[in-house]
Amino acid sequence: MTNENPRFEDPDFSALVVRSLVAMTTFYRKPQEHPKELICTEEGGVVTQDLSDFSDLQEISNQVRNCRKCPLSETRRNAVPGEGPCNAKVMFVGEGPGRQEDLEGRPFVGRAGSVLDELLRSIKLDRKSVYVANVVKCRPLAKDSDSAIQDSGRDRKPTGEEIAACAPYLKGQLRLVHPQIICTLGDTATRFILEIYGLKAGSISRIHGRVLSVDNAKLIPMYHPAAALYTAELKELMKKDFKKLGALLAQKTLVSI
Repeated sequence: MTNENPRFEDPDFSALVVRSLVAMTTFYRKPQEHPKELICTEEGGVVTQDLSDFSDLQEISNQVRNCRKCPLSETRRNAVPGEGPCNAKVMFVGEGPGRQEDLEGRPFVGRAGSVLDELLRSIKLDRKSVYVANVVKCRPLAKDSDSAIQDSGRDRKPTGEEIAACAPYLKGQLRLVHPQIICTLGDTATRFILEIYGLKAGSISRIHGRVLSVDNAKLIPMYHPAAALYTAELKELMKKDFKKLGALLAQKTLVSI
């Protein structure tokens, strides 16, 4: 009988088949063994993240406090990992710590934090029930500021290098908390989170208050509470956006509104 598949007589081809079968077996087994490697799917896509070493939120906090990945570690007084319950339904993500946050090592405890607390109370949401974090975990100071330890000093937007250095920490927090609703506060946080899920970021003035579907969560971009300190109109807009958050939480199933 004539061999209709002479390729199988080729030892190199046979070895290739064996290696392929082994690889397939390993691929289908690994999601159970290493679930941390499969994170953030969006429309069938997979975003790979270097989070396999983070087993819990406390481990992330410890690494943040000892982090020396970027120059921000040289001027900080305290790193600000984030805080809140590990099973929080809602997660707020801001840009970075300010002066008071740097002094206390906690997120949103300054004047902007007071605005956030007020907005949370307006929808009867307890601050202790939500998780609060920032894109960067140390205070970004303007170049003309000598040290974050000083009471003086101007805040600035974090650089791309600083954001990239902190990215694994926030991504790890997102994975471990796995919130049903993510509220981004300001341009920097909104751009960062949208890019994680493969979405193009628009101006916060155009997309604030929209309810977007990302992976198995809802995303609501919002103005940063600090903006409301200087513009009364923005505070009114934030109140309206928080009402949307309240309405979303009131639903038995989280459906876009």
